Amino acid sequence: MLDDDVRTLIDESVLCWLATCSAAGQPSVSPKEVFAPLGDDAIVIANIASPGSARNIRENPRACISFVNIFTQKGYQVAGQAAYLKQTDPGYAEAESILLKITLGDYPFRTIFRVTAERVAPIIAPRYKLFPETTEHDQIDSAMRTYGVRPAS
Repeated sequence: MLDDDVRTLIDESVLCWLATCSAAGQPSVSPKEVFAPLGDDAIVIANIASPGSARNIRENPRACISFVNIFTQKGYQVAGQAAYLKQTDPGYAEAESILLKITLGDYPFRTIFRVTAERVAPIIAPRYKLFPETTEHDQIDSAMRTYGVRPAS
């Protein structure tokens, strides 16, 4: 389910947003900084400081992750079953090795969230639909002006 385009946009995104829901039905969305694809059907997220997300996933395994390249303003929403992995759980070591390549040990974590994709849907800025002549280059230029970013020289 996580094709090359999805995996590329994961790599290009600075943050993802993890949506969870408590057993009582209270939704919560929180940003996550350390995340990566795992195989062709899952995304893993380091649980650095997310007791609410951890509690919600243990109570209700339904979750959704969204990520967007802030310059092209394209991304994906990935929904599916979430798991809360402890160091002793099967699959933890593989996920940890992937996430440690990102953190280089600078962000401590002892648990991991894994979301196995059941549905993947594109996210695209409304400008692409409202103005069909919009190109990714146009969108990048606009975002750079908006955020005050200058290309590296």
